[in-house]
Amino acid sequence: MIFYCDVIAIVRLNKKIKNIEIGKIMNNIFNEFINWMNEHRTLSQSTIEKYARAVNTVSNDMLEIGVINNSLINMSLTELDLAISAILANDKFIAKNTKGNHMYSNGLKQFRYFILDTVDTIDKKEVEIVESIKTDKTISETERTALVKSRVGQGIFKQSLIKKYDGKCIVTGIDLSKLLIGSHIKPWVNSNNEERLSSENGLLLSANFDKLFDSGLITFKNDGTLVSSSFINEQNKTKLGLDKQIKVDLKASQEMLENLEYHRDVIFIS
Repeated sequence: MIFYCDVIAIVRLNKKIKNIEIGKIMNNIFNEFINWMNEHRTLSQSTIEKYARAVNTVSNDMLEIGVINNSLINMSLTELDLAISAILANDKFIAKNTKGNHMYSNGLKQFRYFILDTVDTIDKKEVEIVESIKTDKTISETERTALVKSRVGQGIFKQSLIKKYDGKCIVTGIDLSKLLIGSHIKPWVNSNNEERLSSENGLLLSANFDKLFDSGLITFKNDGTLVSSSFINEQNKTKLGLDKQIKVDLKASQEMLENLEYHRDVIFIS
């Protein structure tokens, strides 16, 4: 016969075992994160360890006050992007990050790129968002189609950018439509429906530069100067034509400048 106290003991033991397993998984992911920074970043060992601790601290702090409802290490890239947006807007984080000389936001950017670089799976959260748009009866079928197509830089979103930039990639000048992509400045998953279709949240880029921009390997200053990440070595910079200064005409409104600031702060990894 199993008594009530035995049941409680079993539940507590199972919970303890589960916590130990979760702890092991977290340690494994953070060790992978540290190894990845050692391999791909020219950072001191102390800085690498500080960034790893910073991500862990932010995750725990934001969980505690309800800004996020899951540990950062358990999130898909889409979930992580949404979480980082919420974290960066939190007053407590802003104060702590300022006091820490932006160590926490820099740690988050490193962690985001680590996830982007190492995880190659279908993002379930993004699929959920797409499916919710497809079944949303509060918007017209035409708008639903436009929103889904905008996810991959096509449809009405791309056409508005072709019109804005005279059908040419703003960096290379390529005007072959099949090679051009409407690239969101603020990522599609982090945008509302209006932003997903707005030409003020997009740039017309050829495929290579769309991928570089989307991955946070390049960004643009407000004056149109292209900035490339230190992740791109000198040899590849030469091959991509990034070894010389590039300045483009963004045709930027105030709304676009705000979106570019978001891209530099959240997506771009220096």
